[in-house]
Amino acid sequence: MKNFYLLFCFLGAFVFYSSRAQTVPAGARISGKLLDANTGEAVDFATVGLYKVGSDIAAKGTSSNDGGIFNFYNVPFGSYSLRISFVGYDKQIIDRVEVSATHMVANLGTIRLKPSVGNALAEVVISDKKPQIEYSADQITYNVGESLQAEGSVATDILKNVPMVNVDINGNATIAGKRNTRIFIDGKPSDYMTANITDLLNILPSDAIDKIEVMTNPPVKYSADGEGIINIVLKKGYKVGLNGTISMTGGTLGNYNINSYASYRTKTLSLNSSYAFGESQNIGDSYSLRKNFFPDTLFYRNNFSNRDGHNFGHNFRTGMNWDIDSTRNLRFTSNFNFNKSSAESFTDYHYLDELAIESNLNKQNNSSHNNSFNYALTADYSWKITKDGEQLEASALYSANTSGNNRYLSRDYLDGNGLPVIGKSPVEQTYDIDGANHGFEFKMDYDKPLGKPKNSLSAGVSANMRTNNNDQEVNNYNYLLGQYMPNNGLTNRFIFNANIYSAYASLNLHTTNNWSFRIGGRGELTDMGFNLSSLSQKYNIKPYVNIFPNLSASRMFKDKYTVGLSYSERIARPREFALNPQIETSDSTNISFGNPNLRPAFTRQLDLSFGMFEKKWSIYPRLGYSSTSSIIERITTVTPNGVSQSTYDNLSNSQYYTINIYGNYRPNKKINLNGGGTLGRIVYQTTSANAISRDGFSVNARAGITMDLPQRLAFEGNMNYYSNTSAQGHNSGSVSTSFGVRKIFLKNKLKFRIMAINPLSQSNAHSYAEGLNFTRESYSSTRTRNFSMTVSYNFTKVGRNSLEKNRKKDAPPPDVQP
Repeated sequence: MKNFYLLFCFLGAFVFYSSRAQTVPAGARISGKLLDANTGEAVDFATVGLYKVGSDIAAKGTSSNDGGIFNFYNVPFGSYSLRISFVGYDKQIIDRVEVSATHMVANLGTIRLKPSVGNALAEVVISDKKPQIEYSADQITYNVGESLQAEGSVATDILKNVPMVNVDINGNATIAGKRNTRIFIDGKPSDYMTANITDLLNILPSDAIDKIEVMTNPPVKYSADGEGIINIVLKKGYKVGLNGTISMTGGTLGNYNINSYASYRTKTLSLNSSYAFGESQNIGDSYSLRKNFFPDTLFYRNNFSNRDGHNFGHNFRTGMNWDIDSTRNLRFTSNFNFNKSSAESFTDYHYLDELAIESNLNKQNNSSHNNSFNYALTADYSWKITKDGEQLEASALYSANTSGNNRYLSRDYLDGNGLPVIGKSPVEQTYDIDGANHGFEFKMDYDKPLGKPKNSLSAGVSANMRTNNNDQEVNNYNYLLGQYMPNNGLTNRFIFNANIYSAYASLNLHTTNNWSFRIGGRGELTDMGFNLSSLSQKYNIKPYVNIFPNLSASRMFKDKYTVGLSYSERIARPREFALNPQIETSDSTNISFGNPNLRPAFTRQLDLSFGMFEKKWSIYPRLGYSSTSSIIERITTVTPNGVSQSTYDNLSNSQYYTINIYGNYRPNKKINLNGGGTLGRIVYQTTSANAISRDGFSVNARAGITMDLPQRLAFEGNMNYYSNTSAQGHNSGSVSTSFGVRKIFLKNKLKFRIMAINPLSQSNAHSYAEGLNFTRESYSSTRTRNFSMTVSYNFTKVGRNSLEKNRKKDAPPPDVQP
């Protein structure tokens, strides 16, 4: 309660002192109606962009609805121009639209668009360009279509260039300054699409992605799990007519992919689909140097290994969007994902005594073959109850996935001279791990405007139910009997159930002096449990209820400065892989297992954000603080015989302090620079017997440039760097670079792109860990240097809008009011 009292005092002071500054009233509306200049028919679905005078970046964007009407609400006072475009019509610009305290509504009346001569069936849609990166107080939006590097790429490649996102050597994406990041697809947890999100991201085509949202303080309608959310928003196919893209990419690294996306839309129906095939390799080597120290002895264990992996994947997605009438909409989507991979690795384990003299050598070979199949079916329904924005939305989702992991290992025991150890037989072992998971989610959301300016109330309920079934069978070869025998100590079946029921509400308030407030809360009931075949009964976790507040306040000054403050509470529930006590022994010297006694971790986070923007530049600093109790971290200990045991534990608490600075600079219309970084300092405090209280720094930085060159050429370059700290160690800095050049032919339909990924170096990683009785340094190198070429073809075939044919051709005279 003390924390809440201090928070509300701070918010009150923040509002009081800011309100005494010079206020600039806001809340204007700009509207109009688009008609065909020849026929008088309404022009629906036209793109309308609102620009500050002197700026080439759209301040707002919308499209005309049924009847050709468009509206911009809550427009800050000032001078604007409108740019209107639609296939088959000449582009039209309306300059000097003024809105002020004495002119709150600018009704442009009827605007007549002139059909383009001889262009009844246009091939290319010309629309206003969105900025590649957009910033707000709680979110960064990366518009995928504005990046030439995204063409012919997959989701993992795109995420590497999104501000505040780290992608590690295994393809796992996290938000800088957040220890627990969730990946969402179209606002839903990615668990519904695949058991392993990295498998999907490695083949999900960029052509099917509209944008990527990095949410540091997600709204209450999203699950409270995780400290932040990366939401991948897929395209819905809202362009009229037939549109699509097909691309093929091949590279020197042996990576290949084929991506395709197509959509078709009429007045009321939209169909879209995408297909992708990808093949990639994972080749590299690694070694670790471990020093083990006990009161009576000191010894070393050093591992050296190399690996060669191959991955194949297919992804097929379809969607249907049906406008039942002007108020009701129904959407169906389906996603099918198939992955197959194989890998081979060879490892030498060197055992050295306290004088660093080798006493034993183990040589091990691992080979694995994995496959998975996932599908998800979704239905979404929306109903616009009233014209002023009251709306009801409901969605249902069913998903299922199956997986198979077949692994073989052989291990030879040698002495310090490289000879077989007498009395110790080699090991041959097989692992067969089969998974069968399914889930169901239901959501209902209600939004209601509350007068003017645009205040609103949002509320909703959801239910998310998942079951994970993991069956592990291990066999050891018996040399005396000459056959494989079951290893009962490692053979087990693990069934995990997680049901989360939620209710949430949020009040959004906007004042006439540019203040915006969001006050919300989310309640969740968690019911989890699991059954392990080796246990006599089901392991029940007592259901628990949590309330998560979500508060924010922001204000704009003089149309070019913003300041915001937000507070939220989040939860990190122990996942099935962290709870499962099954033992993993593919590496006999480094075994791992879950901890069924884990408790959820709770995080309280506070962010103070700023925004400053001029015609050519913008900058967005942010200060963050978070405090986590019962934080879940992977902890390693070493037994007296030198075996490393890795599991999860609840540490006491931690504090994380972060500074974020990101921005854009546009010296002219042809060049855009963007970049920034995150610096974080984390302090761990623990009473755990297996960990040490410690602190450290994490860094994330990126820089990017895009350039429009003569001869329809474009260039884009990006550089990324990150390092991070954990409870027992840190990962040293890792740098990745990418450069691309694109050439356009045939009126924007045919594109060639050449990419260079890490052209100067391979991807290297270095980490250091320190436990109560060991230190370990690990090094790894992955072959990532790649030069690739992509060929893309875009097609569009649409006719001029001919809706409302019964409308009178003779419309009233234009009434344009600038």
